[in-house]
Amino acid sequence: MALRERENSILEYLERQGSASVEELCRALFVSEPTMRRDLAALNAAGKIIRTHGGAAYRSEPGQNLPQSVREREHFNAKAVIGKKCLSLIRDGDTVMVDASSTAAALLRALDGKKSVVVVTNNAQAPQLLSQSGIKLFVTGGELALNTFAYVGSHAEDFMRSFHADVCFFSVRRLTPEGELTDNALAENAMRRVMLSRSRRHVLLLDSQKLGEACMHTLCTLDEMDAVVCETDISAQFPNCKEKFI
Repeated sequence: MALRERENSILEYLERQGSASVEELCRALFVSEPTMRRDLAALNAAGKIIRTHGGAAYRSEPGQNLPQSVREREHFNAKAVIGKKCLSLIRDGDTVMVDASSTAAALLRALDGKKSVVVVTNNAQAPQLLSQSGIKLFVTGGELALNTFAYVGSHAEDFMRSFHADVCFFSVRRLTPEGELTDNALAENAMRRVMLSRSRRHVLLLDSQKLGEACMHTLCTLDEMDAVVCETDISAQFPNCKEKFI
């Protein structure tokens, strides 16, 4: 199969499936792993796909929100580092609000040693993620966004408003050079806004690959954050908020 034909086949497969591992793509297209990895690297460099942990994902159009399965594979190791870093910001007895982002899900996976905290979230997968932790958990319920497993809408927002939290952990799709926190999912941003209004401290979870041009909708700005947790030091890019980066 010629290079151009292989690339078109990869793009068509990812558009249908959303994401795939290198091994899955090799089986589907009958090519070797070294060849597939070279093709994926070229497609990623051309901005046609998103390279993920162990595979690749379809690059959506501007304004389109990525499925949860894709978001979970993006920068998996970076998100795991971020989740562990967040533990230093949680005190015994805290009530913690956590959004339904895949980065915040990494925090839920890391919470095993914080059994005295209370978690309030709109993440429909939280009961599974915390099932062995013994942590007290409240999940909003409400309308389920099937592509992201986030509860959204008026019922979920009203439930969240009934709580007061010590700290809110959340993520967005993109942080702009001007310090705007932006996302394509308006309903999820509305939910995050409620969470921010009901918590005393606000912590943005952001892997370094999320720096860039604005998405469709602005949630808030870096000025409104108490801390920003990243897997690597990007504070030099935001000198006016440098002290907030962890």
